[in-house]
Amino acid sequence: MTESHGEHLEKAGRLLRQARIFSVADAPESVVHLSYYAMFHAATAVLLKHRGKAALTHAGLIETFGQFVKNHGETARQHGRALNRAKDLRLLADYGIAYQDLVEASTKIREEACAFAEFCKSVVATRGLG
Repeated sequence: MTESHGEHLEKAGRLLRQARIFSVADAPESVVHLSYYAMFHAATAVLLKHRGKAALTHAGLIETFGQFVKNHGETARQHGRALNRAKDLRLLADYGIAYQDLVEASTKIREEACAFAEFCKSVVATRGLG
């Protein structure tokens, strides 16, 4: 099945809506997971639209997205760094046990994921970052 950038943006939106439902105090791991995967799908949409393909691995996607945004201003680079932080936080949510640290970080990553998705939607709607 060939997925479109639009389908990835739709999935990112669904995941963010779900992330907003969970309380960071009760389910920080869920907030982190949903936020990260929303960002992952939003970044995939950007790369599909502007490069015609997206990487097959998480690391590859993050690296390719970082390369895509690196020469397009500080705001774009900040979003690239946010995707990296979200990946690291997702790993902490998966394997770590530091609950209080995760509660605090999950609030921030959810906010960053919302901004990231809006950024990606605007990039998909244009000819790029140029």
